Amino acid sequence: MLNIEIDGKQVEVEHGATIIDAADQLGIAIPRFCYHKKLSVAANCRMCLVQVEKFNKPLPACATPVADGMKIFTRSKSAVEAQQSVMEFLLINHPLDCPICDQGGECDLQDIAMAYGAPKSRYTEEKRVVLNKNIGPLVSTDMTRCIQCTRCVRFLKEVGGMMELGLVNRGEHAEITAYVDKSVDSELSGNIIDLCPVGALTSKPFRYTARSWELTRRPSIAPHDGLGSQIEVHIKDGKVLRVLPREKETVNECWLSDRDRFSYEALTVRIG
Repeated sequence: MLNIEIDGKQVEVEHGATIIDAADQLGIAIPRFCYHKKLSVAANCRMCLVQVEKFNKPLPACATPVADGMKIFTRSKSAVEAQQSVMEFLLINHPLDCPICDQGGECDLQDIAMAYGAPKSRYTEEKRVVLNKNIGPLVSTDMTRCIQCTRCVRFLKEVGGMMELGLVNRGEHAEITAYVDKSVDSELSGNIIDLCPVGALTSKPFRYTARSWELTRRPSIAPHDGLGSQIEVHIKDGKVLRVLPREKETVNECWLSDRDRFSYEALTVRIG
């Protein structure tokens, strides 16, 4: 075990753990977009930059392994300035259309921008626009909102087993896209909706039907697989409008098949 210090708090972590693992263990919040505990580390959003003693620049918490005696500062002047700068860059081309975005109310970008972002942008130039992609009947795209965290790309490759989405071009011209004239056909494709930290990938059947705060949530079990996947049924006015996975490490982890996610559309019985 390794002994480290984060924001003045001592913690013991295993060899090979990263700073973000140690912070999560202590309950210390570090903002992140590209990092997900079930996916490989990409370290491309840079939102999790923190200050480490004896290093002359901030380091990404998701990709920096801890060392014995390491002292980490997540809210120091250096760390806060780095996080604010990254947030400003991420919002440069974002359309800021929260009132009409289906992700409103459950958007990581919205929450982190409020908590870690600067009060206003210095960017006055014209924003870029990215054309939407038709990737099938289940996932709706608004690619101008995309921040290229690549969670969807990594999920479809590492968990779905097929690389159906990819990141093309570089710099300001980078965008997530499918292969030419191809849709996303994975039976787990709905999980990229949950993984997307912004409103770039949303549910087509659920689109524009309700806001997250209007929904009543009920725990249940998925009816279409032998696993007994844990699900959460979202209801409004006695009607099922959405089904999401509940995390259960020993059963379905945090994933759900499309069959269980979208089969609620066949329901006709009102739930009182």
